[in-house]
Amino acid sequence: MAQLSANDIRNIARTNTTPIQIARSTRQINQIVATSMPAGKMVPVTAFPLLREDQLRNSMIHCKVDLMETAEIIKNGIKCRFMAYFVPFLAFERFNGGMDEFNRSYMKQNIADGATVTPFFNTMVAGAVGTIPIHKYLGFHAAPTDVINTAYIEAYNLIWNFRARNRSETLYQAKKRLMTNTALAPAFWQHEQFKYVVPDWDDVAMEGSVDLSFTSGQIPVKGNGNAINFDVSGGVRNIVATGAASTTIALNTGAPAAAGLKLAATASNIFADLAGSGVKISLANIELAKRTQWYADAKAQFEGLPDNWIIDLLMQGVSVPEQIWKQPILIADKTEIFGIEKRWATDGANLTDAVVNGSAMCDLDMVLPRTPTGGIVMIVAEILPEQLFERGRDPLLFISDPATLPNAMKDDLDPQKVERMSKGEVDTSHSDPNGLFGYRPLHWKWQMSNTRIGGKWFKSAPSNVFNEERQHFWTVEVTDPAYNSDFMISETFNQLPFIVTNQDVGEVQLQGTAIIEGNTQFGTRLLENDNAYAEVLAQVDQSRITKGV
Repeated sequence: MAQLSANDIRNIARTNTTPIQIARSTRQINQIVATSMPAGKMVPVTAFPLLREDQLRNSMIHCKVDLMETAEIIKNGIKCRFMAYFVPFLAFERFNGGMDEFNRSYMKQNIADGATVTPFFNTMVAGAVGTIPIHKYLGFHAAPTDVINTAYIEAYNLIWNFRARNRSETLYQAKKRLMTNTALAPAFWQHEQFKYVVPDWDDVAMEGSVDLSFTSGQIPVKGNGNAINFDVSGGVRNIVATGAASTTIALNTGAPAAAGLKLAATASNIFADLAGSGVKISLANIELAKRTQWYADAKAQFEGLPDNWIIDLLMQGVSVPEQIWKQPILIADKTEIFGIEKRWATDGANLTDAVVNGSAMCDLDMVLPRTPTGGIVMIVAEILPEQLFERGRDPLLFISDPATLPNAMKDDLDPQKVERMSKGEVDTSHSDPNGLFGYRPLHWKWQMSNTRIGGKWFKSAPSNVFNEERQHFWTVEVTDPAYNSDFMISETFNQLPFIVTNQDVGEVQLQGTAIIEGNTQFGTRLLENDNAYAEVLAQVDQSRITKGV
């Protein structure tokens, strides 16, 4: 084999795709935030950018939320959830997930077909001060005529859509937010007592499917004492039975339409005699069913991805390195329950008066590897009460037959350990108590959490009207609950327990430092001009010797 010449080596080096090494810098972005937030919404509380090739090193943000005053101590828990997301710029919809288009846009080059340049930043006129809720809660300011980009708005909407898609594809398709939407989005309910309930389930994946083989190409079909043989060697298709006393069966061999053969017979009490037809089960088909179940379970982790071809690649064991930068990345998640305390008045005239406050706090640790695309780090928060579902059925109260109680042997042998959950089990006042609410694992009701509220607080039907006796409970409920979008997100909401019900109920404080390593080059420290350089230079002999003179 001939050795490469020096010129050959130089030519190869000129096609290198590895970027040059840039001296890395470290910068600190102090996060000092004070804002407010309503309950029942996903509220952005702080955000900052990462430039291309930036890395977020060990960074901690301390978060605290104080609740506004309520008349009484709230007996059901109130939770505040803090989440930090990184939204890569590549996740913005206009780039279509293409790194080539992304880089061309960044360098202001035409897209591959040469038609247009995709703008890296979409822009808008800021408009009247405070009219963009996302910016208002983030504390961002702009004059009404300023031209600003929509990056933070897009990042917020991408986060919500990403969470919706992870929760339910049906929810995502029904409630997907436009990238231009500037309003606050509903928060996501955390239903601990219903976390195992689903609106639908893959019964085929659970059961599996094993094909049967016939040793004989003829299956006797009998009716009215007469036997009729149908040739099934070419595959039987579309067996349809209708009627009661008289049954019609149509058989289609699956042949091409031009030569399709359909046979129909009408008789009473028709049945196929499989006992004498040599039915057998292939061990290979059993193994196929097992492996198919395994792959179906593995595929479930990719169902939130929007592109089926990406899922197909991942299911083939092929890595897709760029996929991680095409969607928001959750980098911190903490949920805290508010601590509540009651404060009594100390002046003599008001000793029987009191107000109730609460607070919740946590620390978010945030780390990100080097990000080739850059993007936005955004922290969002949600305040929600624990939903009570106080009219849910007791698992024993409605049982009249002991045969419906758990039976260890029968249940262990049950190949389909799933049971139907009716709407009346969620709310006994439901107008359709026997209607389908969802599906749950077998006998899950015997371990689910129950909320029981009785005595003077007993409530027979849902209501979001103020009730002085019920000020101890923050109840958010709907009439006739169903497993729909309102069950998953807080579209119906109230702030009835609070003394002031038409203002933000939370006051947020954030403090911490984001430590970022990147390629950003910084200037040196500036000193106020005192003409020192000119004064020193004036004392220097700047004349030069002329050679040969």
